Amino acid sequence: MLISYNWLKEYIDFDQSPEAIADILTMSGLEVESRNQLPDGDVILGLNVTPNRADALSVIGVARDISAVLKKKLIIPEIRNFENTADAKFKVEIIDKHLCHRYCGIVINGVKLAPSPDWMQKRLNSSGIRPINNIVDITNYVLMEFGQPLHAFDLEKLKGDKIIVRAADKPEAIQTLDGAERTVPAGTLLICDAEGPIALAGVMGGEGSAVADTTTDILIESAWFEPASIRVTSKQTALRSESSFRFERQTDIGGVKKAALRAASLVIEHCGGCVSEVIDNYPNRYTAPRITLSHEKVQSFLGVQISEDEIEGILKHLDFKVERQDNVFIITPPSFRRDIELEADLIEEVARIYGYNNIPSVMPELALSINKGFGAGSGSGSGYGDGSGSGAGVGDNVSDKHKKLTELRHSLRYAGFTETINYSFTTKDDFELLDIPVSDERRNAVTVKNPLQKDYDILRTFLLPSLLKNLKYNISFGAKEVSIYEISTVFFDVGKGFPKERLKLAVLSYSSGEKKLYTDPASHFYRIKGQLEPILSSLRCVNYEFRQSNEDFLENGQSADIFVDDDKVGCLGLLASETVARLDIKTGKPEIAVIEIYLDEIISPPLEPLGYKPFLKYPSIERDLAIVVDEGRPYGDIVDFVKNELFDPERLIESVEIFDHYKGKNIPDDKKSLAFHIVYRARERTLIESEIDTLHAEIVKYIISKTGGALRA
Repeated sequence: MLISYNWLKEYIDFDQSPEAIADILTMSGLEVESRNQLPDGDVILGLNVTPNRADALSVIGVARDISAVLKKKLIIPEIRNFENTADAKFKVEIIDKHLCHRYCGIVINGVKLAPSPDWMQKRLNSSGIRPINNIVDITNYVLMEFGQPLHAFDLEKLKGDKIIVRAADKPEAIQTLDGAERTVPAGTLLICDAEGPIALAGVMGGEGSAVADTTTDILIESAWFEPASIRVTSKQTALRSESSFRFERQTDIGGVKKAALRAASLVIEHCGGCVSEVIDNYPNRYTAPRITLSHEKVQSFLGVQISEDEIEGILKHLDFKVERQDNVFIITPPSFRRDIELEADLIEEVARIYGYNNIPSVMPELALSINKGFGAGSGSGSGYGDGSGSGAGVGDNVSDKHKKLTELRHSLRYAGFTETINYSFTTKDDFELLDIPVSDERRNAVTVKNPLQKDYDILRTFLLPSLLKNLKYNISFGAKEVSIYEISTVFFDVGKGFPKERLKLAVLSYSSGEKKLYTDPASHFYRIKGQLEPILSSLRCVNYEFRQSNEDFLENGQSADIFVDDDKVGCLGLLASETVARLDIKTGKPEIAVIEIYLDEIISPPLEPLGYKPFLKYPSIERDLAIVVDEGRPYGDIVDFVKNELFDPERLIESVEIFDHYKGKNIPDDKKSLAFHIVYRARERTLIESEIDTLHAEIVKYIISKTGGALRA
């Protein structure tokens, strides 16, 4: 928001420089992003106002914060009070009271349209608003001054001497002030006369009721509309205005009439005429909450000694109603601060006006004790230590799930992966990108009624598409290697009630395929599989196995499904070449390895205590085995043969793992070569080479007989 330094000075008597005022605003929570000086010397401040501070979308709102920091009086312009007309000829009927809580209309007769005064035009220009005529300029001036959107109708163009506020029950047409013919959907909040729509509530007026050079009688509209309704209308019509921007963030319902009276005063002063009717239809009255604020808690939270009088002074400068009761305050926020709901909100208000820069940075004190862990005890300690404290510590009462997720993140970070955080919304195009079958569970997505973007209208059922978007973004900045992961909840439509939620992990490793000094001879598939296995082990998941995958988006022979207790929980492998082609990555030979796995089955079982196993003192003997088998033979079968049939202390086999997969020269088209590394060791003695040679030969013979394969020459 753009705001004039000189305009601010009309509401506070201060002599601080524009730079000092910018610093005051920034330190009190209204960040000043820019300062620009106009030819006349006025400095324009560009403010970044957070969504909860709708009150600061006005000159008076910003001035109020400055007045509180400087402890100076806020000067509000004098407003003439025109009383409500009990027997008004003009009527305001609110049909949808849940969408319009208040509507104030003031009828002014005998006005004369002309250019607005130079000072007013300069103020509007400095705020980025184009002057039009004195009537329209006054409504925009009050908009900037009070933050309350207003609209002026030509009274003679309104049919039936009434305003009707209602939602459309079917699509309806209206020509808006920008000259466009628009058809709005059912549910859109409309301002109507006796014949039909004359304005899109809170967004833009209609061409047919606009003031013109011949206008002599006007109706000034000031209202409070439900923010969500205005947000939907603005999005559906692709119309953004200064008014809709403020209505979406919730305007001051208590200031609706005040702003209308201010505009009426300015109209009479600069356009002539007289007020004949004041209508204030207020069906949904706002009641502010009463919040208890503890002086002790303010000091505890902020870590500074701040007096009760200073707290009271800060809140009163912000127009909060303050009552003292014993050792606490009873605070009633003003109607323009509906974001204040909790004691913590009030403490934040005190902190920002007191000045974050005035709060010292102090290391917290921590009582040390003998630690056997972080516990929740029943005695009188701090909660840290051996469980003898009364506090709720970080430890035994922290869930196994939390511990496992923390350990998982550590393991992934140590393996070189960076965590990503993505929106839960996605697009149906993801199903086609990864060739997800129509009957697949991942197609059962929950549809979002109010998506952030038009196409992103479903909740994610899997995470890989998000990582692929992250990948493309990184590649666009020249990344040659990308290793990322995400842990997040996915959602499934189960037909009724709440969606089914499941926790997932997705991992992606990308290499551009460009030549480099050092290259890992292992396939990208085996590298990422090798990274997954120790991660599963760190979570103490040992009952897992890999089986040949049938996922269409993964490369056949370079992929596997992951099973835990005979239930499929995920998959891993290289992305199929067809899938990579759809990503349209402009590099030579990109390799993308991925993992996607449900975590519920892995992190749900309770953690078993870690056991101690001494290092074996006798040396091992290692042998390699390369065998040519049918293309369709899963390498896991061979590992299983060794593990299930031969893993026996008496057989002296300590471990077996695959280290190479080869297809090409000297290997038939329907065959593949798999190479395994076998470690032999005895617990109680040193092995003899000759006995391992004999044993290894027996194992090779056994594997060949079970697989029908042959030793690779």
